[in-house]
Amino acid sequence: MTPRVSAARPAAAAPGPDLTGWLLGALGALLGLAVLIRAGAWVSCVLTGRPGPDGGLLPALASLGHPVDPAAGWPAPWQLPGPVAYWAGVGLVLLVAIGLGMLGWRTHRQMVGRWAETNRLRHLPGTAHPTEVRRVAGSRAVRARAAVVRPSMDAKAKPRQVGYRLGSMRGHDLWCTVEDSVLLVGPPRMGKGLHLVVPWVLDAPGPVVTTSTRPDTLAVTLRARRRTGPVAIFDPQRLAGLTGGLAWSPIRGCESPHTAMVRARGLAAGAGLGKSVTDADFWGGQTETTLRCLLHAAALDGRRTIDLYRWSLNPVLAEDAISILNRSSPVEGWADALDMAVHTDPRTRDSIWLAVRQALAALADPDVLAALDPKPGTEFDPAEFLADSGTLYLLASSVAAGSCAPLIAAFVEDITETARTVAARAPSARLDPPLLLALDEIANLTPLPSLPSLMSEGGGSGITTLAVLQSLAQARNRWGEHAADTIWDAATVKVVLGGLGKYRDLDDVARLLGEIDELVETRTSGRSGERSSSTSVRSMPVMPPAVLRTLPFGTGVLLLRQTKPAVIDLHPWTTRRDTTVLRADQAVVEHATATGTQVPA
Repeated sequence: MTPRVSAARPAAAAPGPDLTGWLLGALGALLGLAVLIRAGAWVSCVLTGRPGPDGGLLPALASLGHPVDPAAGWPAPWQLPGPVAYWAGVGLVLLVAIGLGMLGWRTHRQMVGRWAETNRLRHLPGTAHPTEVRRVAGSRAVRARAAVVRPSMDAKAKPRQVGYRLGSMRGHDLWCTVEDSVLLVGPPRMGKGLHLVVPWVLDAPGPVVTTSTRPDTLAVTLRARRRTGPVAIFDPQRLAGLTGGLAWSPIRGCESPHTAMVRARGLAAGAGLGKSVTDADFWGGQTETTLRCLLHAAALDGRRTIDLYRWSLNPVLAEDAISILNRSSPVEGWADALDMAVHTDPRTRDSIWLAVRQALAALADPDVLAALDPKPGTEFDPAEFLADSGTLYLLASSVAAGSCAPLIAAFVEDITETARTVAARAPSARLDPPLLLALDEIANLTPLPSLPSLMSEGGGSGITTLAVLQSLAQARNRWGEHAADTIWDAATVKVVLGGLGKYRDLDDVARLLGEIDELVETRTSGRSGERSSSTSVRSMPVMPPAVLRTLPFGTGVLLLRQTKPAVIDLHPWTTRRDTTVLRADQAVVEHATATGTQVPA
């Protein structure tokens, strides 16, 4: 059998080079050169006082063949100047074109380097479309809830009257209402105060209470807020160094057992009995019970803050408070509770009194004691403060000796409890205008015990809470695992900035942002040449932890109720229309801070 021999197929000719692109490029360059020469001829005519030359782009190119007499290439040579003026005009146009080209390229490079990553993040699969976000956070959506969140307003209200600006998305402003509770999470120097805290304090339609460990927010907003209502500064450690600070007594109003309980709760929260302390709940409860009895006794007998401090130094001196409670207190059992704390087992008593001393340790500082021992008739009245839409700045350092953190916590509890009472008696059971609690650095300052309930319930009473944290781990450390989860879950608006460094926090947020299905095509080939392909589906996070950590400065991830996550642009107060006035105000306040004088009106 003769074997079949197959004829060899000729090799396919290699494709020739594609000259279309080069041809189009050459034509484009020739056209651009003609435009430049034509513009240069017109400029030379203007410079020499001649009318513009007749002719289009072809005469301009023809002049290249007559460098000594370029006018010879034009249909009307007498309309053009001599060769020196002609080529000078062309050179001038060429220099301008080169300069504009270099400027445009530099601007393009800057824009690409600055915005390319942000634009990519805005279009990640699984994130919300701008129309979805505007449907729930646009100005129209905020105004539609005006009558609910502020009974005195209607749908014609401005967004700033019924909400706060969060940022923008593709040029459209995004807002939350005054009944929302907001959690802002971002590490230091990521612009939390620059983008949200300061603008919110400036735009608040009602009273404001803001906490901080530094006077930076105060410097920018003090004079602006003074134009809208009274301003007070509680700075017992004189961090700002301004004269005429507010005096507030922790004893004020403690004739009422309920007020004494609220005040003691705030003081005990800052006593340093963190979750790392064994049986922290027991010792915290004992400390709170002792403090409320001491506060109640001091208020009933008209004692001063210095007397409260003396009682905290030695349980033997607290015998006086037991006598006052037995003689004057309308409530049963409080004298017995204090007597038990004083006369219990010495080891238990010493532990309780150690926490009581810690809660009131700041009173050892004469400046702090003076700020907490006001003269009769000059006490701070929270109800009057709320009615006048005032602004209160609470400044304290949590790392200094004799920290004022417990006093700040008690002060905030005093104001919020008064706000709840006023709201309960108001129409629709809401404060109108609402109270803004801008709690900057609140975890560094003090673990405010009422923060979980404020985040979940405060909005319904007209209390807008903006809690600023450096990380979720910080919240767990200060409030405990369950309370930190409550704060996170209760926040109807969450803004997460870049720079977080703990993988657990990044992973938790990434999981919350959701996942998307991604098609994966797999191709295989065998030794014999056969090939096959298969397609599978795998779940991928919308924003992996690594991407979340590297969010550019000035952007944040917005989690707004049930909507999909969105990457938004934040707006610093330095871009406001009134920036010039604010900077001038800031300079005045900083000068007063440096010289220890009073801020001029």
